[in-house]
Parts: sequence; structure tokens; C-alpha cells
Amino acid sequence: MTIRNSVKGIIIKGNKLLVAEMENNGTYYTLPGGKQRPDELIFDTLKREMAEEAGYDIDPKEIMFIRETFDEYEDIHRVEFMVLCDIKEKLENNVYEYDEFQVGTTWLNIDNISAEPLYPLEIRKLIKNYYLGNTGDVYQGVMNQRSVSFGGEE
Repeated sequence: MTIRNSVKGIIIKGNKLLVAEMENNGTYYTLPGGKQRPDELIFDTLKREMAEEAGYDIDPKEIMFIRETFDEYEDIHRVEFMVLCDIKEKLENNVYEYDEFQVGTTWLNIDNISAEPLYPLEIRKLIKNYYLGNTGDVYQGVMNQRSVSFGGEE
């Protein structure tokens, strides 16, 4: 089994969360970010991925959550670092490098995040709690990769 690190950005402006918009048998959302390259630091990975997927130069602040998952089909043990970020600026003339199924980015209303198809589903509750000022454990352990249901479950 291969271990793969990835890093995801959590950017909140007002009551909105920046997400990558995906299309594959319907619309769903993920946190923007991606796979760490060899000899690349976690925050450098996030800066590169946010430029590629969202077109923003960002300032990573702190690791909010660490999530692990096992993908038995790809034989991968994935460790994800979810990092709170600020936007420094929109990158003009940016060349986007979207992930497979990504069609763009959008802002989700955090007040209604429980009803959104944001994956992993468990992150919705964590982000909502953070937004409301309730902090929890950084390490979240093993979370599901996907769930069958889109709406309302936490």
C-alpha cells in the first residue's frame, strides 16, 4: 500500500467557503488542494494547488484538521492536511490546472453547508463548528472517502 499526502485549503470569507466544483454524475464539491510532490513542503503544495485550481495566491495560516482514509481500489493510504488560509490576491493571467472532473470554483454558504454535497461529508460539520467558534481536535482519524447520500447528513 502506498502512502500519499495531500493538502486542502479552507478559505472562509464572511459566511462563504471556497470550494472546487466538480461534475461527475451530478455536481459535488471538494476543498481545493491536492497531492504533495517529493521534496515539496506542505504549505508550498497548498500554494501551488490553490493557484492551479482556484487562481489565488494564498497565505497558509494553520493546520485545522488532519484526515486519513484508505482507498482499497487504488491501494492508497491517504493523509490529508486541511489548512486555514487567507487570500493574498487573485492571480491575473493564471493558467488553471483543474483536477479530473473539476469545472471551476464557487463559494458555498456555510449557514447551509449541511445540505451541500461537500466531500468528505464529515468536513461539513467541522467547518460549520469552526465558523461558529467551536474548535475540536485537529486529528480526525479515518473519515469516509465518500457517502451515498448528498444532503443533510453529518
